[in-house]
Amino acid sequence: MKYLGIDYGSKKVGFAQSDDDGKFAFPLMVSPNDQTLLKDTLELIREMKFSVVVIGESVDQNGKPNAIAKEARAFAMKIEDAADVKIAFEKEWYSTMEARKQPGKEGHHDVDDQAAAIVLQRYLDKLNGPGTYEEKEEDSANDSW
Repeated sequence: MKYLGIDYGSKKVGFAQSDDDGKFAFPLMVSPNDQTLLKDTLELIREMKFSVVVIGESVDQNGKPNAIAKEARAFAMKIEDAADVKIAFEKEWYSTMEARKQPGKEGHHDVDDQAAAIVLQRYLDKLNGPGTYEEKEEDSANDSW
């Protein structure tokens, strides 16, 4: 199952995608938040065959929806009405600040796709649970120091 992550902002919107197995999130693109945003997003959903759209839920430090949250929810409902996808929300606690701290992005302001990937990865991690690594006995027996 493929997932689309969206970091909705008043000026720009970041997009991220999952791998085909829905385990890992990757930055995809940044688009202006303009009159073509919905049409372009629906086209992206159809072309890339996304099944679930995860939208960053914007909240303040107290966990209450902030000014952009209402717009993001309205955008999500338009997507849900127009496309055959499931909509999910994931808190975007400091995702933009986290994206700006990634190697090579320190201090950059155009990190909305990275922020979308962070939000999507948080959702995928909750969905998939903690990963496990099972080492085969024969593999460890072949290790030499």
